Amino acid sequence: MKTSSIIGLALAGAAMTTGGLVGRRLLVDRRLAAREARLHLPPPRATFDMAMVADLPAPARRYFRHAIAPGTPLARTVEIVQRGSMLPTPGGARVDLAAHEVLTPERGFLWRARLRMGPIPVRVLDFYLDDDGEVRVELFGAVPMQSASGPDVARSARGRTLGEALWVPSALLPRPGVTWDAVDDHHARVTLTLDGEAIPLTLEVDDDGRLRTLTMRRYGNVGVPDWQPIPYGFAVERETAFGGYTIPSRICGGWWFGTARYDPAAASTFEVLDATYS
Repeated sequence: MKTSSIIGLALAGAAMTTGGLVGRRLLVDRRLAAREARLHLPPPRATFDMAMVADLPAPARRYFRHAIAPGTPLARTVEIVQRGSMLPTPGGARVDLAAHEVLTPERGFLWRARLRMGPIPVRVLDFYLDDDGEVRVELFGAVPMQSASGPDVARSARGRTLGEALWVPSALLPRPGVTWDAVDDHHARVTLTLDGEAIPLTLEVDDDGRLRTLTMRRYGNVGVPDWQPIPYGFAVERETAFGGYTIPSRICGGWWFGTARYDPAAASTFEVLDATYS
């Protein structure tokens, strides 16, 4: 959308009363707080031991040895502080953003980002929870600009939830709904099941256990006429240790990753500045 159109929408939104804007913001924030509370699950009473992964393929064992320090309490949720750069629309302007995410791979995520489009401050809300998902864009953090929801959006968001499970390495440990298969000496496939849908993720792991790439097929409609599973993934450019977990702290990728249709110039980049586990 052109900046002039955004400004026009902003001016129209500004016609609302200050009290109306504040009231709407408070209502939205209460709903977000309720969703976030439902994402937090009681952590299991266990700590990591390599015996938990003794039967997994060699790349998976190397990954866990590198990603989780022995004795680390097993977490189910992570709160992440991020910054990133992305291209919201093909051919459009790249935007920088700051974001906060609560992610529980067993249940869903809530992502809140702030950016600017021209002179206008914008808030983006994205969530998945209980087979429901929505993306909402708001001007000034209160004036609705765009929103998308429904079964297709929810299915795409479910794929995002599982694709980001690498930020909670303990969520990939063997358990009901998590299975591992060998691919080759440097690749292993983990299949995660959430709300009845099983989604395979292929991990490329080097000889030291560092994650190099993640690839999957995520439900979407980018570059195709109808919603369908599309190649998706990212490369890991940097990693950092937080609270006993070593996770990707700079990733670059997006739709069609790993195929001839992938456009590096349109890739999204995200950095993890802090991660807190529970």
